[in-house]
Amino acid sequence: MFIGIKTSDDIPTKEDFIRNSIDLDRSNGWELISASTIMKNEFKYSGAKFEIVQSYLHAIDILSNPSHNGSYNQNLKIVSLRSVWIPFLFLCRQAVELSLKNALELTNIKIKGPTHNIKELWDVFVKENKTYIFEGEQCFIKRISVLVEVLDSLDNDGSHFRYSTSNNNDLYREKPYLINPKRFSDEVHSMALTLNCIDVSLFIK
Repeated sequence: MFIGIKTSDDIPTKEDFIRNSIDLDRSNGWELISASTIMKNEFKYSGAKFEIVQSYLHAIDILSNPSHNGSYNQNLKIVSLRSVWIPFLFLCRQAVELSLKNALELTNIKIKGPTHNIKELWDVFVKENKTYIFEGEQCFIKRISVLVEVLDSLDNDGSHFRYSTSNNNDLYREKPYLINPKRFSDEVHSMALTLNCIDVSLFIK
């Protein structure tokens, strides 16, 4: 069935992949998935929401940094089938979506039904909070509106960076596009940081 592949006879156990432990010794190759799991109970919920966005942002940094990204060389014109830019854009979009959902929760805004449409989330956030947005913050709103519009044009439902085709087998990517990873990284970081600094005292009822 598998032509030209020599498979290993070393069959792993589940414990070779994962174990329930708070031993933070990394010398044997084990890594803690989530630091929020060892926080005090009163901080776990908010910690988990903050942590997952920060984890995506850190991964974005790694992928967009030439010193970490082996496929990134500005001096070469190369087409690669193992480019990091699809997962990079997935991380950017996911960080934006989670930041928006956290911000909506912080400002007590309810969304009707589950959605992965970040333009819809952003439009609701701006509309419902327009009385709280200061004049000096309008530039931020315009900047992030552009970021959201771009990401929405590339993926309007959270599927385009996870799969190559739709449920109808239509290709998600038919036209070649170039991206500016640094600009994406900078704007996503700015958005996530700013939305994490909402003055929640304005929304206490």
